[in-house]
Order: sequence, then structure tokens, then C-alpha cells
Amino acid sequence: MFRSVGKAFASDFVPERLRASGIGWYSTTVGLLELAASIVAGLLWDHVGHAAVFLYGAVFAVVGAGALLVLVPDGVIASKRTDGR
Repeated sequence: MFRSVGKAFASDFVPERLRASGIGWYSTTVGLLELAASIVAGLLWDHVGHAAVFLYGAVFAVVGAGALLVLVPDGVIASKRTDGR
């Protein structure tokens, strides 16, 4: 479910003629980052403990949410509204 929403959101940032390439780059980036995160999580689990994995996830969720709020311009989200608000 989240991958579909992410692809739709990512397609808003590229010109229409490059939409397929943009979605491809998005999917590749997400896949590689998921691989890296899984490796780090496995190493944390083995060497530190299971609590470290959840703390790692929580920290990066907060950092990601903060980056989204700071880096995404207000106009991108507002221009996609269809309900007239």
C-alpha cells in the first residue's frame, strides 16, 4: 500500500515526459535503502539487541517526518488538492 502512495507522490516531482523514469528511480532508491536498512537492523539485532532495532526505526521515522515537513514545498501539496480547499 505504501509503495503505491510513494510512487504517486514521487511522480509529482518529475515532468510528465519523465514520469516512468522518475518512478523507476524512486523504486530503485527505495529498494536499495530497504536492503541497507535490513542489513543494519540485522547487525543491531545480533550485536546490540532487539530494542536497538526498534530505537533505530523510531529515530529514522522521526528524522524522515521532519525532513518531509522541511523539504517539501507547501505549493506541491496544495496544488494537488481537488476538493477546492
